[in-house]
Amino acid sequence: MTPEDYLALLTHEVEAFRAGLVRALDAPAGADTAVASCPGWTVRELAHHLGEVQRWVNHAIDHGNPDAPELVPPADADLVTWFARGSQALLAHLDVHPATPAWTFGPDKDVGFWQRRQVHEHRIHRWDLEDALGEATPLDPPVAHDGIDEIATMLWPRQVRLGRTAEPDDALAITTTDTGGAWAIGAGDVSATLSGTAYDVALALRHRLPGDDPRLTWTGDTARGRELLALKLTP
Repeated sequence: MTPEDYLALLTHEVEAFRAGLVRALDAPAGADTAVASCPGWTVRELAHHLGEVQRWVNHAIDHGNPDAPELVPPADADLVTWFARGSQALLAHLDVHPATPAWTFGPDKDVGFWQRRQVHEHRIHRWDLEDALGEATPLDPPVAHDGIDEIATMLWPRQVRLGRTAEPDDALAITTTDTGGAWAIGAGDVSATLSGTAYDVALALRHRLPGDDPRLTWTGDTARGRELLALKLTP
């Protein structure tokens, strides 16, 4: 996927989330609609989180540090407008050459990191929002594949480096049946292999799909594989 792909996808995702937010606020429970895939959150908290992430990224690019000021969340009546303004500002910040230097929490210190990261941040949370409304749209295979790669090669190693989870002595192998992807979580010998479509595997790695879901296929020590899958693989 190219930087142009990421920007086009992000433009689509912010609008899709905004439209879903409008539908959610028109639902009977409105902003209080529970988001089952983010336990304890409602649509309100989900929208606050994503809008705050947008503004945090903008600050990181502008100021070269992650120390954005704490935000006062908007009233429910202003939620859609507030989210749309954050989205517009984010797209403007990211519509530059990907090699433009920027503070990031990953190994790549450029805007290209954020172009990729924000596609996956917005796509999974659009899925969360739509799932709460009973209308979740599957992730396209290339996006799901790239999101798996981001977890396996950047987010998971960072979790270990920061001490948020311990590196296991064994490994979980991951393969995708529709995109030909192959990765490993853990540096030891492979105890189990998880396979499925990129969409299903991406949801499983983000704990949106349980390890015993029939859409997932296991080989090797399935019980151990599910223990590895249950690790805190992402922030």
